[in-house]
Amino acid sequence: MSRHDPRALHALARHRGVQRRYTTADGRRVAVSDTTLVRVLRALGVELSGPDSVAAAWRACQHAQRHQVLAPVVAERAGSHHRAPIPVGSGGDLPADSWVTLVTEDGDQARRRLGDVSGPGGIDLRQLAASLPGGQLPIGYHSLAVESPTLGASAVVVAAPARCPAPERSWGVTAPLYALRGAGDWGAGSLGDLRALAEWVGSAGAGYTGTLPLYAGFLSAETLDADPSPYRPASRLAWNEAYLDVDGLPELAMAPEAARALHDPQLRHAVEALRRRPLADLAGVLTAKRRVVQKVAEAVFHRAGTGDGRRRAYDRWAADHPETVAYAAFRARLEHQAGTARGDTPRREQLPDPGTDAAMAYHCYAQWAMDRQLADVASRHRLYLDIPVGVHPDGFDPWFEPGAFVTGASVGAPPDEFFTAGQRWDLPPLHPEGLRRQGYRHLIAVLRRAMAHAGMVRLDHVMGLHRLWVVPGSAEARHGAYVRFHADELRAVVALEAHRADTVVVGEDLGTVPGTVRRAMRRDGMLRSSIWQFDATAEQPLPVPLPGSLASLGSHDLLPFAAVLAERPELRSALGGDDWQALERCLAHLAASAAPVVLVDLADLWLEHSPQNRPGTVTAGNFGLRARRTLAELHEDSQVTAVLRVVQAARRAQIGASQP
Repeated sequence: MSRHDPRALHALARHRGVQRRYTTADGRRVAVSDTTLVRVLRALGVELSGPDSVAAAWRACQHAQRHQVLAPVVAERAGSHHRAPIPVGSGGDLPADSWVTLVTEDGDQARRRLGDVSGPGGIDLRQLAASLPGGQLPIGYHSLAVESPTLGASAVVVAAPARCPAPERSWGVTAPLYALRGAGDWGAGSLGDLRALAEWVGSAGAGYTGTLPLYAGFLSAETLDADPSPYRPASRLAWNEAYLDVDGLPELAMAPEAARALHDPQLRHAVEALRRRPLADLAGVLTAKRRVVQKVAEAVFHRAGTGDGRRRAYDRWAADHPETVAYAAFRARLEHQAGTARGDTPRREQLPDPGTDAAMAYHCYAQWAMDRQLADVASRHRLYLDIPVGVHPDGFDPWFEPGAFVTGASVGAPPDEFFTAGQRWDLPPLHPEGLRRQGYRHLIAVLRRAMAHAGMVRLDHVMGLHRLWVVPGSAEARHGAYVRFHADELRAVVALEAHRADTVVVGEDLGTVPGTVRRAMRRDGMLRSSIWQFDATAEQPLPVPLPGSLASLGSHDLLPFAAVLAERPELRSALGGDDWQALERCLAHLAASAAPVVLVDLADLWLEHSPQNRPGTVTAGNFGLRARRTLAELHEDSQVTAVLRVVQAARRAQIGASQP
């Protein structure tokens, strides 16, 4: 790397948001090598090759910065006392006859001469917005333009509320959906079972029912890298149809062949075998369900010319969800081309016709049915849904929105005391500038898909709103660097979408997280994550949950409560020695705390010892463990219901005590 000008390289890295140093959990400052800086910059799209390329790239960046009239995105927060002017530049003074135009998403317009609404620092957006109806900038996505006879530039204005919606003090129960054993399940829980769980815990007083990510996955040989992990989905814009409640599909009545397939002895035998497995086989469940759902889909789309109401309902939904229709085309192409579906994103007029393409019909119908069933559950119960930090590298999202992703790199984490070699998650990072250039269109779509059905969402790896550890090419995880995002803009988008959906936001801020991230979470009204087993000691077995947090005993990546007590006998002794009494005592303590929301892991209610996932391992047992008890058995278990009554009583007492 000596052939590159180090001063230019470091300046270029700083300009592109690539951090040259980072701080470890124990406070050490670690320098990133120049070799890694070059590789990360290349992954971000900076062309670096010959000896003079770094200096040339830096000069090009300086030139572009000097001649940029407006940044692509402007974030504005309601109620902010600090209203910084919007910088405007063009490599010199703008012409005196320049105009500034602000158009709201509702079409209202304010147009003023640049000199009337600007000063030395740039455009005063508040002064410009004074010309709008109401005299102020409304919440929403607006456009800002600067125009003159010789130049023009535009930006997206993200006008967001100051904070995300505040939660009501409540509690909930969470479980992986695949783990649930309901009446007549197919080897994994369905949305019908999620509804049954919500009804049961809701009757006990719970305000939320939570589960792991429900997004579509690669579950079969259609890709060389099939992965059952819900945190490496095929898309964050589509649902996993393995969770369909097949028996609850209203279109079964119009598909006699599907009804016959549903009762076929061979299929019922396969389903019974799937139900007996201790681990969920989602690929097998999906195969079994498709035998029925495929025929339902074909019945729906083959009636397209009859004016059938179901087809009209689908057409209305599809018009509002074009990205989901494109996802169906992506999956159909994967099936037709044996896992080699690549190339340009198809235009709408190029999409296969579900009336003549069986694979397209299946995926379109499955997504529509999943969305309706999820909406039905959400209309009756408040759901707590999880948004993973990324997607599978071969997934739909990088194919559909290639500019929003960094190609040839992976998200991960630097070395720490638990993972001394660092972590490489094999998820393509979002591209800071690519997202910005599209006005955060992809992020908005991801948030809307989840928040449409969630009363509360968890943002996995919330630090990703600020920076991501990017590992270039096939490098080892330790040879990466942090890449910064425009955090004020991403946070504004999250706050705006949460406000519109009335969705509470929880940030997963476990591990080594800078104080700047947690201070931003507090300002935005995001809940932190407070884990009992991280803080409990023999001397203090009942630590006070973090203020402004979602409190729980553990998480999907940690040992269940009973296993923690088995591994830490001193903690079990401090809690009284009896696992059931210890469980009641700990949950009552969390419920009586000031934590806004408390979550109970369903598996703790039968003192499960096996975890759902062992981070850093690739085993068949990860993300597949089924519940040892059926929902009906839990509902009738007096010891289980007694624990829930303890939680409800403690939470009600705390809520009452906090009332003025």
